[in-house]
Formats: sequence, C-alpha cells, structure tokens
Amino acid sequence: MAKQSSLIVDRTILPVPIVTGQDAIWQIIRLLDKKGPWSISDIDGETRVAVVATIAEYVRRLVAGGFVEAVGERAAKIGAPALYRIKKHSADAPRLRRDGSVAPPSGQAQMWRAMRALRQFTYAELAYKASTDDLSIANVTAKTYVQRLADAGYLQMVAPANNAGGLAIWRLRRSMNTGPLAPQVLRTRFIFDPNRKAVVGESTVAENEEAIR
Repeated sequence: MAKQSSLIVDRTILPVPIVTGQDAIWQIIRLLDKKGPWSISDIDGETRVAVVATIAEYVRRLVAGGFVEAVGERAAKIGAPALYRIKKHSADAPRLRRDGSVAPPSGQAQMWRAMRALRQFTYAELAYKASTDDLSIANVTAKTYVQRLADAGYLQMVAPANNAGGLAIWRLRRSMNTGPLAPQVLRTRFIFDPNRKAVVGESTVAENEEAIR
C-alpha cells in the first residue's frame, strides 16, 4: 500500500514519491541527520513506496565512500536496525560506484550542462558537446532527452527538421533554466526537476531511469 510522503525540502512538500533516485534519498538523509542518528527504515518511512533494497544499496555506497558512517544500533539486541550519521556533508547527492569511488556525472547531467551553455542546438550537436572522455553520449540518447524535455516545456523549437536531412533546432527556454541540476527523465516519462524538487507534468509514482552501476 502506498505511503504518504511527509518529506519537507526547503519548506515545500515533495509532491511525488521519488524513491530510487540518489538525489531524493540523499535529501531525506540530510533532513533525518539534523535530528540525530537514522536507519534505512527511517528513510523508507519518508517515501510512499518501499524500495528498501535500493535505499540500502545507496547507503552502503555512501559508507564505502566515506560520506556516511555507522554509529551503532537502535536497540541492544540482535537484528536491531543499524544507525548512521553523515560524516562528510554535501549539498548535492554523492554519485558513487559500488566500491564507493566517485562516479562521473550522468549523461543527463552532461546534456543539461551543455544545453545551458549552448544558444541553440540539434540533438546531434548536443550529443557531441555533452560527450567527454569518460562518457560518450549517443545521438539516440540525446534525441530522447531532448524530446522528453521538449514535451515537458523546457525546450523551444527554433526550426523544424526538414526533408533535406536537417535536424530540428532547439533552445532552452529562459524561464525553464531552473538551475545546475539536470531534470531527470523518469521511468514514467515525466520529468523530475531537482532544482524545484517537483515533477514537471502529472504527479505519479516514479523512479529514476538512470541507475548507478
């Protein structure tokens, strides 16, 4: 059964149960940590849908990366939940591999950064501009991200595609340049904007499409 979220971020209630994205989990951890030690079940209690394994995996990576440390148990008995505290504070969610090493920015983060820097672009130009030595962005990936953001109202078409092979030209709407964090395409195909901490589109149960390997 879905649980109602009581998560409050920057004095606003998070309007959708984002439960698997590291950004949302980290914000929950930061809020819980202000009150003292917390457990994985405490994080789960702040979401509408329980995805405990995903939460536990991210906490494990945070421990391995030195961002979080175990500080004991809630009760002195076998099976009591482990308690944690933040060891290394960060406003942004640490993006970590399984061994705790820092992972490169996601493809969506790289494309969003490129969009904010470019005056206008095609999806092919965006893929080229957003690619790095660590992560190459495929044209089809850029095309999908552009279409999702266009559908959500982030992008304005400057010129349509044409029969001569010319690609559609886009630009980021000034009013939708919401901040440095990339709007995240969700599996429901809605957009989660971590700058506004809101879903752009109809609110629904959603998961972050990009998993950290």
